[in-house]
Amino acid sequence: MGWSEEQALKSDVNAIEIAYLGRLQMLRSIFGGGEDEPETKKPDRQAISTGAQFDAMFGVA
Repeated sequence: MGWSEEQALKSDVNAIEIAYLGRLQMLRSIFGGGEDEPETKKPDRQAISTGAQFDAMFGVA
């Protein structure tokens, strides 16, 4: 995305995801290819992690 390490570490997850999707869109516009459906349509995606999901990801017992 062209960010410095400091910028990336200070950004929240939503900002990183929006920047990533924007970069994908730019690259697809320049080089073509990819999906026909926009990346932003992800109906099965859960927006917020629960405590149980966090524990499972990081192996907390």
